Amino acid sequence: MALTAAYKEEEIFEALKDMGKEVSQYCLGVLNNGMDLELMNVTNIILIPKILNPTSMENFRPISLCNVIYKVIAKMSAFMSERLISDNILLAYEILHTFSQKRNGRKGLMALKMDMSKAYDRVE
Repeated sequence: MALTAAYKEEEIFEALKDMGKEVSQYCLGVLNNGMDLELMNVTNIILIPKILNPTSMENFRPISLCNVIYKVIAKMSAFMSERLISDNILLAYEILHTFSQKRNGRKGLMALKMDMSKAYDRVE
Protein backbone atom coordinates (compact mmCIF):
# COMPACT_ATOMS: atom_id res chain seq x y z
CA MET A 1 0.00 0.00 0.00
CA ALA A 2 2.84 2.44 0.79
CA LEU A 3 4.14 2.26 -2.80
CA THR A 4 0.84 3.56 -4.17
CA ALA A 5 0.26 6.21 -1.47
CA ALA A 6 -0.04 9.84 -2.61
CA TYR A 7 3.02 12.04 -2.13
CA LYS A 8 2.89 14.72 0.55
CA GLU A 9 4.16 18.29 0.52
CA GLU A 10 6.47 17.50 3.44
CA GLU A 11 8.22 14.86 1.30
CA ILE A 12 8.94 17.44 -1.40
CA PHE A 13 10.41 19.87 1.13
CA GLU A 14 12.51 17.09 2.64
CA ALA A 15 13.92 16.19 -0.79
CA LEU A 16 14.70 19.86 -1.52
CA LYS A 17 16.34 20.26 1.88
CA ASP A 18 18.52 17.21 1.26
CA MET A 19 19.74 18.74 -2.03
CA GLY A 20 20.24 22.24 -0.54
CA LYS A 21 23.96 22.05 0.22
CA GLU A 22 24.87 20.69 -3.23
CA VAL A 23 22.66 23.23 -5.00
CA SER A 24 24.10 26.08 -2.90
CA GLN A 25 27.70 25.01 -3.59
CA TYR A 26 27.07 24.77 -7.33
CA CYS A 27 25.31 28.16 -7.49
CA LEU A 28 28.08 29.84 -5.48
CA GLY A 29 30.69 28.21 -7.70
CA VAL A 30 29.08 29.71 -10.79
CA LEU A 31 28.38 33.14 -9.30
CA ASN A 32 31.60 33.65 -7.31
CA ASN A 33 34.19 31.54 -9.11
CA GLY A 34 33.07 31.62 -12.73
CA MET A 35 32.42 27.87 -12.81
CA ASP A 36 31.09 26.62 -16.15
CA LEU A 37 27.30 26.80 -16.40
CA GLU A 38 27.05 25.02 -19.75
CA LEU A 39 25.77 21.74 -18.31
CA MET A 40 22.95 23.49 -16.45
CA ASN A 41 22.03 25.87 -19.26
CA VAL A 42 19.97 23.31 -21.15
CA THR A 43 16.38 24.21 -21.97
CA ASN A 44 13.73 22.04 -23.54
CA ILE A 45 11.14 23.85 -25.60
CA ILE A 46 7.74 22.24 -25.94
CA LEU A 47 4.62 23.33 -27.74
CA ILE A 48 1.38 23.59 -25.76
CA PRO A 49 -1.83 23.57 -27.84
CA LYS A 50 -3.95 26.71 -27.47
CA ILE A 51 -7.07 24.97 -28.77
CA LEU A 52 -8.50 21.46 -28.59
CA ASN A 53 -7.53 20.25 -32.09
CA PRO A 54 -4.63 22.37 -33.40
CA THR A 55 -4.14 22.40 -37.15
CA SER A 56 -1.25 24.86 -37.60
CA MET A 57 1.71 26.27 -35.70
CA GLU A 58 -0.34 29.36 -34.79
CA ASN A 59 -2.42 27.10 -32.56
CA PHE A 60 0.55 26.31 -30.29
CA ARG A 61 2.30 28.27 -27.56
CA PRO A 62 6.03 27.57 -27.01
CA ILE A 63 7.03 26.98 -23.40
CA SER A 64 10.62 26.66 -22.21
CA LEU A 65 11.48 24.21 -19.46
CA CYS A 66 14.65 25.46 -17.78
CA ASN A 67 16.74 23.66 -15.22
CA VAL A 68 15.83 24.79 -11.70
CA ILE A 69 19.46 25.46 -10.74
CA TYR A 70 19.85 27.67 -13.81
CA LYS A 71 16.74 29.61 -12.75
CA VAL A 72 18.16 30.14 -9.25
CA ILE A 73 21.44 31.48 -10.65
CA ALA A 74 19.66 33.70 -13.19
CA LYS A 75 17.41 35.24 -10.55
CA MET A 76 20.30 35.84 -8.16
CA SER A 77 22.48 37.48 -10.79
CA ALA A 78 19.79 39.53 -12.52
CA PHE A 79 17.66 41.11 -9.82
CA MET A 80 19.97 42.70 -7.29
CA SER A 81 18.68 45.73 -5.43
CA GLU A 82 21.85 47.81 -5.91
CA ARG A 83 21.62 47.64 -9.69
CA LEU A 84 19.92 50.34 -11.73
CA ILE A 85 17.44 49.53 -14.44
CA SER A 86 19.63 51.63 -16.74
CA ASP A 87 22.24 48.86 -16.44
CA ASN A 88 20.08 47.01 -18.93
CA ILE A 89 21.14 49.51 -21.58
CA LEU A 90 24.71 48.28 -21.16
CA LEU A 91 23.49 44.70 -21.38
CA ALA A 92 21.61 45.47 -24.59
CA TYR A 93 24.73 47.08 -26.07
CA GLU A 94 26.81 44.01 -25.25
CA ILE A 95 24.21 41.76 -26.86
CA LEU A 96 24.19 43.83 -30.06
CA HIS A 97 27.98 43.80 -30.06
CA THR A 98 27.97 39.98 -29.74
CA PHE A 99 25.50 39.68 -32.62
CA SER A 100 27.65 41.92 -34.83
CA GLN A 101 30.72 39.80 -34.01
CA LYS A 102 28.79 36.72 -35.08
CA ARG A 103 28.20 38.29 -38.50
CA ASN A 104 31.97 38.60 -38.82
CA GLY A 105 32.39 34.84 -38.57
CA ARG A 106 32.80 34.37 -34.84
CA LYS A 107 31.25 31.23 -33.41
CA GLY A 108 28.94 31.04 -30.43
CA LEU A 109 25.35 30.98 -29.34
CA MET A 110 23.31 33.22 -27.10
CA ALA A 111 19.74 33.33 -25.84
CA LEU A 112 18.18 36.01 -23.70
CA LYS A 113 14.75 36.35 -22.17
CA MET A 114 14.06 39.49 -20.19
CA ASP A 115 10.99 40.64 -18.33
CA MET A 116 11.63 44.09 -16.91
CA SER A 117 8.24 44.20 -15.18
CA LYS A 118 9.48 41.59 -12.72
CA ALA A 119 12.73 43.39 -11.97
CA TYR A 120 11.66 46.29 -9.79
CA ASP A 121 8.71 48.61 -9.39
CA ARG A 122 10.91 51.66 -9.18
CA VAL A 123 13.19 53.39 -11.64
CA GLU A 124 16.07 55.57 -10.49
